Amino acid sequence: MYDLPDFVYFDHSIHVYKGIGCSTCHGRVDLMPLTYKVNTLYMQWCVECHRNPAKYVRPREEVFNMTYKAPGNQMELGRRLMAEYKVQSLTDCVTCHR
Repeated sequence: MYDLPDFVYFDHSIHVYKGIGCSTCHGRVDLMPLTYKVNTLYMQWCVECHRNPAKYVRPREEVFNMTYKAPGNQMELGRRLMAEYKVQSLTDCVTCHR
């Protein structure tokens, strides 16, 4: 589905471990009769999340929940989970480019 350039490093497991839900990047694949791209995964799109991860971090037990809705206090929850999961705002080039 997504064919990233060879110089881009991506690891699903670190995103899952840090509380980033599948549907955040891939959309509601459970409702897709044929899987399609929901997001571009262009660098700017990824950097937006890396700059402000609190907007996207959810409880680990909700990572695979396709129907998860961010609560009204998402920023508060996100900051708390960032501290608990040791999430850093990473925007160094070498985070993703090798």
